[in-house]
Amino acid sequence: MEPRERIIGVFDASARSYDEWYAQPAGQVVLRTEARMLDAVLPEGLGVEVGAGTCAFPPLLSRGREIICLEPSLGMLSLCRGRCPHPVAGTAEEPPLRRGSLDFAYMVAVLEFLENPMSALEAAGELLKRGGVLAVLFIERESSWGRLYRELAEKRADPVLAVARFLTLEEVLSLVERSGFKVLRILQALDYEPLSVPEAEPRVYEGVSCRDCGVALVAAARN
Repeated sequence: MEPRERIIGVFDASARSYDEWYAQPAGQVVLRTEARMLDAVLPEGLGVEVGAGTCAFPPLLSRGREIICLEPSLGMLSLCRGRCPHPVAGTAEEPPLRRGSLDFAYMVAVLEFLENPMSALEAAGELLKRGGVLAVLFIERESSWGRLYRELAEKRADPVLAVARFLTLEEVLSLVERSGFKVLRILQALDYEPLSVPEAEPRVYEGVSCRDCGVALVAAARN
């Protein structure tokens, strides 16, 4: 079995538990925070979520935006009903969408599961209009969140994390720039104990370094 097919199979088998995590208090905080980060950088118009999973984000980002949900796992896509009006089965590397047709594209924890991240970034770039925005949100490997997730992966305690390859901010910046993009903004968040529920809504950092933020977002435009 090809690596991509194996990973899609893991997501098919884990779709229900993956979706249920966002309904838990800790997952709800993460979802709201990451949605705020995306909302801050994405323009209005027509766009795509690449690797949309169970489509948790489009309902929080749809004001002024029409969002296509691209996902290779049919198990995940089956749970999108009512959350995304435009679910499409397809891969990040070969999206079945028209080139130069979109105002934005975004990915949430997708690069970690791709055999060739640059191929997916280049494909996303081909979909964008001139001036279109790409947002890449990912787990920071060297943060306390990244360390915990790597520990769980090593112990095979979570089947999804077990097939992830975590990245640092520096590595993602390099991938984005080498894929033909100019970086516009960098945001970071989740500066609290992993999987806990903070008393207040988490801070989103921009323009100042966050030493131990669990996630980062790189917003970029095609050169």
